[in-house]
Amino acid sequence: MRAKGIPLLAAAAAAMLMQTAAQAGPVGDGKGFYLSANLGSAKGKSKVYDGKSDPSFGFSAGYQFSPNLSAELFARSLNFDFMVGFLDPKGFVYPEDHVGAALRLSAPLSESVQLYGRLGVGRTTMKATLVNMRHDSVSETSLGAGLGYDFNPSWGLQLEYNRFLKNDINVLSLGLQFRF
Repeated sequence: MRAKGIPLLAAAAAAMLMQTAAQAGPVGDGKGFYLSANLGSAKGKSKVYDGKSDPSFGFSAGYQFSPNLSAELFARSLNFDFMVGFLDPKGFVYPEDHVGAALRLSAPLSESVQLYGRLGVGRTTMKATLVNMRHDSVSETSLGAGLGYDFNPSWGLQLEYNRFLKNDINVLSLGLQFRF
């Protein structure tokens, strides 16, 4: 009985997506403030963290100066592995979160789809695994690229890849943007 409901749900979801796509349009004059939230996966590998993917979430607030240029402030978690190094007697530090600013350059592919690149700089908090060790933070550059789809002038969906250069961390995320 459950298996029969899946095609019906898929058809309803497809119909809603097509209706949303039909209503999608340009983003007004391309200027204004926006807020974004995204979920994804952070993955890095070094001598102190093991290279597996960890959940990551982020928030940003920005201003779009034109359809092709915006600037934003952002915050992103990089690691949820609270037990890393718990039993390691020498201990180590690992990246936990990042706060920064970025410029974003966009190139429209259609009225509702755009390709963009980002260049950011910020501070990464480094968490110590032992109580007697000092937490640290480092400045680092981030580079990114993404694909955005606008449902309407206020809402958009974004698929984005970011690389934090100093800590060698890759983040892939999917998020929503609200423009006002």
